[in-house]
Formats: sequence, C-alpha cells, structure tokens
Amino acid sequence: MTETLIVSYAPRIGSYNKVLVNEFISLANSKTKIKHLDLVESPPDLLLKENLNLMMDWNQGKRAFSNEERLVLLNHHALIEEFLLADYIVLAFPIYNFTMPATVKAWIDAIVVSDRTFSFTPEKGFKGTCENKRALSVVVAGFDYNNSNHFKEYASCTVKQNFDFMGVRSKQVSVFGVDQNKEHLDSILDQAKAELKATVSDWFES
Repeated sequence: MTETLIVSYAPRIGSYNKVLVNEFISLANSKTKIKHLDLVESPPDLLLKENLNLMMDWNQGKRAFSNEERLVLLNHHALIEEFLLADYIVLAFPIYNFTMPATVKAWIDAIVVSDRTFSFTPEKGFKGTCENKRALSVVVAGFDYNNSNHFKEYASCTVKQNFDFMGVRSKQVSVFGVDQNKEHLDSILDQAKAELKATVSDWFES
C-alpha cells in the first residue's frame, strides 16, 4: 500500500484547512496508509544560528558531525525521513499577509536538502531526486486572490517552485475568498472537496 504524508498548519478555531484535511482523510483513508504531521502540535525548528550553520555544512558536503551536532540536526533529519518515505504529500495551510505562515516555510526549509531531495554536479547543475512523488497543496485564503488586480499572494509559487526543485509533480487546490465571499462559502468549499475527490481518484484508483 502507498503512504501519504499529510502536513497541515491549521491553528485557527473553525479552520477551513482542517475541514478540508479531514475531508481528504475520509476519502483516502482506506486507499493509502496515512501519516499526519500537524505543524501546530509539532512545529519544525526554525533556521537559527546553531542549526542553520550545521545545515549549510551538510549542504556543502560535511557528514562527520559530533553527537551534539547530530542532536541539533535531529528535527530536520526526522522531517526529511518522513518526506522520503511518502509516495504522496498533501500540504495544507492558510495564507497570512500574502504568503505562507513561517511554520510552513520552516518545514519546506527542512526538507530541501542536498543529497536527500536534490543533487548538484558542476556538469549537470541541480537535479531533484524525488521524481517518484506527487504532491497536492491545499491553500486557503480569506481574500479572493483569483479575482484581484491589486494584490498578489506568493505562497502558491513558492510551494510549487520548491516541489519542482525536488522533482515532485504537484498541483494545488486554491480555496480563496472564504471571508471576502462568505455568501458563496458553501460553493467554494464544495468545489474544493470535489477537487480533493478527483485527486484521490487519480492517485489511488487509477
């Protein structure tokens, strides 16, 4: 059976992300082994002075670390292993102030790692090493970015670029305008649920 990693950040009471994650789980539960990483309950380490420099050392080829250094890197490596074990990834989060929450970016920063999810050679440059994986982003926003001439969000392109960089084929369910267009909330959520159902069918039933 395939394994699906669900990575979600949904801290708000009444979160629509949580509603949609639960919908995906109910649709896919019998079709794939599901592991759920809740970034609210288990946030990744931010890249601060100590661990950032160790991660940079890793990306530059260092592999001989002390036991103390390995403990500092433990959170990052655990997140990488979870990602590498999964055949499918569902990443669900809201947009805050035009982009993704810092906790979600910290998860991305933890898994984009040299010799694990991408490689580099002077001859061929960068190459993603996760071509066998597929991902779905479920992105919720109160504002309707799809119908705005003045404001843009940068979460969608950031997520896609990172998945592309790692070689992961990805698509997105954009659930925009849930606050701005409350009179259409039911139809917005119904459309998102239909897209989730189509993804489950494509991934696990085709």
